[in-house]
Amino acid sequence: MKITTPRRLLATAVLALTAMAGGAVPGQAETAPAQRAAAALPAGYQVLRGGPATVDNFTRLTLACPAGKVIVGGGADIQSPGGGVLLGSFPSNVGGVYQWNVVARQEKQAQVTTYGYAVCVDSAALPGYQIVRVPAAEVANGASRQATCPAGKVVVGGGAEAQGASAALRFSTSPRPKGTDYLWTASGRSLAGTTVGLAVDAICANPIPGYEIVESAATETPNLTRRGQACPTGKTALSGGAGGYNTAILTSMLPELIDAASGYRWAAAVREPARAGAISSVTAICTNLT
Repeated sequence: MKITTPRRLLATAVLALTAMAGGAVPGQAETAPAQRAAAALPAGYQVLRGGPATVDNFTRLTLACPAGKVIVGGGADIQSPGGGVLLGSFPSNVGGVYQWNVVARQEKQAQVTTYGYAVCVDSAALPGYQIVRVPAAEVANGASRQATCPAGKVVVGGGAEAQGASAALRFSTSPRPKGTDYLWTASGRSLAGTTVGLAVDAICANPIPGYEIVESAATETPNLTRRGQACPTGKTALSGGAGGYNTAILTSMLPELIDAASGYRWAAAVREPARAGAISSVTAICTNLT
């Protein structure tokens, strides 16, 4: 199906589940190895991966949490990196089913290939859970918008969607400036215009044991270099975010397993359309692992 109006999501596809590691049957998701020996993890902690899926540009791909679970994080890994553009990586609740959504496109081609990721936990593990959404609005290139958690709650995850025929996500991450642990902030840009549509989501909950936000230093690397931010010893990534500086745009942002003892880190890649290198940083929102 051809997407004729890229500002709207006219097509939706469900990502088939695959295992994060060997040993699981396709169509099922494997529990993170760390969970087997780590009772301190939020109950039902589970990382799902879907794909790869090759779809028309601007198609929304969805990955749903199992019944009784809520979404706390997620991401995407575009497999067409040279001209791959990440437009959206964000949570939603459709008919009581919590899911992660991915929207991407491939420059100069009609289709794009991507993986999708979702991090889920039992609903009872996050008292006060809610998704706060700031609906899409047109903003200037590079401008940021924020979704704010209610008083007494912290941000445990979040997402954003840039909208427009030439749109791209610039960053989608936990708080800036530091110390504002109740915000999710995002920015987008149009690669061929001066404004971009931008919606932002914050996933909020009451404070949880071991809650901590860590961020890598802003560093310049060759385009599409995968960077990761691990949590401190004894903690694992519940969710995370990333961003490009100047005119850099996101091409991937996802949970990445370190090993069974260390749990997950958050990883991302960016590219600068007019340069060979780009400046980026990665953020991980952490919870107790052991």
